[in-house]
Amino acid sequence: MAEQAVLASPPSDVPADRIVDFDIYNPFKGQNDLHVAWMALRESTPHAVVWTPHNGGHWIALDPELIANVFGDSDRFSSFNVLVPKETAGEAYHFIPLSLDPPEHRPYRKILNDNLYSSSVNPLEPKVRALTASLIDNFVANGRCDFVTEFAEQLPLRVFMQLVDLPTEHLPVLKQLADQFTRPDGSMTPAEATTRFMEYVGPILNERRGSDRSDLLTAITRGEVFGRPLTDDEALRMAIQVMVGGLDTVVNFMSFTIQLLAQAPDIQDRLASDRSIYSAAINEALRRLPLVSSGRELRVDTEVDGVILRKGDMIIAPTELVALNPRMNEDPLRYDLNRKVRNHSVFGSGAHTCPGQFLARLEMKIFLEEWFDRIPSFELEPGQVLRHRGGIVGGCEPFIIRWPRRQ
Repeated sequence: MAEQAVLASPPSDVPADRIVDFDIYNPFKGQNDLHVAWMALRESTPHAVVWTPHNGGHWIALDPELIANVFGDSDRFSSFNVLVPKETAGEAYHFIPLSLDPPEHRPYRKILNDNLYSSSVNPLEPKVRALTASLIDNFVANGRCDFVTEFAEQLPLRVFMQLVDLPTEHLPVLKQLADQFTRPDGSMTPAEATTRFMEYVGPILNERRGSDRSDLLTAITRGEVFGRPLTDDEALRMAIQVMVGGLDTVVNFMSFTIQLLAQAPDIQDRLASDRSIYSAAINEALRRLPLVSSGRELRVDTEVDGVILRKGDMIIAPTELVALNPRMNEDPLRYDLNRKVRNHSVFGSGAHTCPGQFLARLEMKIFLEEWFDRIPSFELEPGQVLRHRGGIVGGCEPFIIRWPRRQ
């Protein structure tokens, strides 16, 4: 489960005014908005770093500069453990290259870069566009849809399954496994999720090793590091890392984006009539809707903002609190296509910046183009309560949008 039955006792040297009642997997108190929840935490204290007894007990960075240091300073903040609770989720998630620190991670990361950077994903555009159009055409005549289940959980996941050449009928099982790391529901332990992933992926890698296939999993089996082939264990841990990332983040980003746009008819009007602003629309959505809160483990005792973070402590660095700090972006909750500067770290920063960002941007561009060609105006169906999900990757509960049937 995300939260241990008994809250952790604070270390004796943690001042009382640094202790907060904040659970990253369930941060909502009296409201249901993920980004408002994170902003409320930041506004509740003058400190740059606080400690929570939830999820094994850990620190939370609240200041943009500190968050950047947590992501960028691997001498002090290690990626060996990135999830909390460290003793359960963290220890079960030793996948690569995320769990490796520089410079060891570099040759492993290059394998992903070579297969996920723009030159590799741009040829996917015709297939992504055809799938996007087909999905929208399936419900456009209905005048309404459950956006999460009918679209957001379909397009990026089906594209990813094409990228790794796996059958789409396996999606429900794989998505459930991936969610146990980012937003665990208690149906299995993180260790059990890791074991099931290994049991699924291992035989596939064995089958594809040495083949002439062109999918991402096969590319991983051909990978080389330090002048040698990847070991079976390394290939397995890299493949699982790719699958967890590919089966979650874009689903949630699309859901957050359409939920925001459904409440902004003036922005819809502009998007429906001017494709030249789509790049700005995507960049502003990325700034306004960060959703990843990743962890790092202290490698050495480190003084931060007047307190000592001890070797072995965990610290969570929420990307939400970079873009949504008014020092970084004026009026940060406002979605503004005309912003001159957009400061954010939605794809992380430092050595482990998300390698899937190029595919995510491609999917978002095609999504907006095909959507507004067919549904130029839409709104949230009245009467529903919008609810977000906390976690290492935040998300949206299913919600209904509607539009005039004549479209």
